[in-house]
Amino acid sequence: MMAHFTFRQCAAMTMAITLSGVLAPSARAQAQASLIETQALRCSALTFIHSTLTVPSPQFGEVMTEVASLFAQIHASHYAMRTKSKLTMADLRRGRDGMVAELNKGWPANKARVIKEAAICNMWRSSLFATLPDTATDKHIQAAIDGIGNPPKEPVKAETDKWTMLTPMAFDMWAQVKVAPAKKK
Repeated sequence: MMAHFTFRQCAAMTMAITLSGVLAPSARAQAQASLIETQALRCSALTFIHSTLTVPSPQFGEVMTEVASLFAQIHASHYAMRTKSKLTMADLRRGRDGMVAELNKGWPANKARVIKEAAICNMWRSSLFATLPDTATDKHIQAAIDGIGNPPKEPVKAETDKWTMLTPMAFDMWAQVKVAPAKKK
């Protein structure tokens, strides 16, 4: 029987698994990143941008932050399997921040592509959790992360429709958060 977890439950289980040890990625290793590593980092960045939202619920942004961490963990795990070395949290953040900047730079000219990518990321996340048993342990979650297949190539229309409104709202909010003046203490 397949487990059906909420975003929060899945993210909480994911957060229980820590990113272990860490070596900085080499330029060569980065150049040969797998499809899973690259897409997981892009999904982490895109989901992180969506963390600014409070719609469709007040907790949505918090859930998106946790899902961004899940994608970062997928990236780090697959990087470690490929290179036999581990990423530092600082290197992981730099990679994600670079992807956020890339996504932001092209916005809104790349709107349709980014909405499609948001839908693909959510479908990919859903497929990961569909493989977990009802009583998933940290070991089950790590095995699912290590064994995750490639992301879908095309999203289904219903999934794209969900992100057609959310993604532009997230980028608008992200722009406001980035340019908000610092408050004096």
